[in-house]
Amino acid sequence: MLLADGLRTVLADAIDASLTTDGSARFQNAAQTITYATCNLSNPAFGSAATGVITLSGTPTETSASAGTTLACGFYDATTAGTLQFSLGVNDTGTPDMTISNNVLQASDQVEISSLTITVPAGSKVTS
Repeated sequence: MLLADGLRTVLADAIDASLTTDGSARFQNAAQTITYATCNLSNPAFGSAATGVITLSGTPTETSASAGTTLACGFYDATTAGTLQFSLGVNDTGTPDMTISNNVLQASDQVEISSLTITVPAGSKVTS
């Protein structure tokens, strides 16, 4: 399947639109049943897409994290419906969706998202 650049951009803009008003990123356990830190997103969360690519606006930060081991990061809209789910890894080890410097959080740790870029893939041509 191949996606035209215009459609990729529409899809990327739709991701941004779903998170722009009161969106948040939640650092959670692997089952995504416990949230250790919540970072509120900017408005707009990402901004306009360019050829299917959106880049996070600002640096969302949470300074009152609960203690625990975070292995996932979910992005939620204002109604708390999960829009995006990412696996977390420590310091670029393995092949996680996102990396974090230390996934064992203490109650007073500051958690921030320093950068994030999402790319809607063009796909690949399938032949039979």
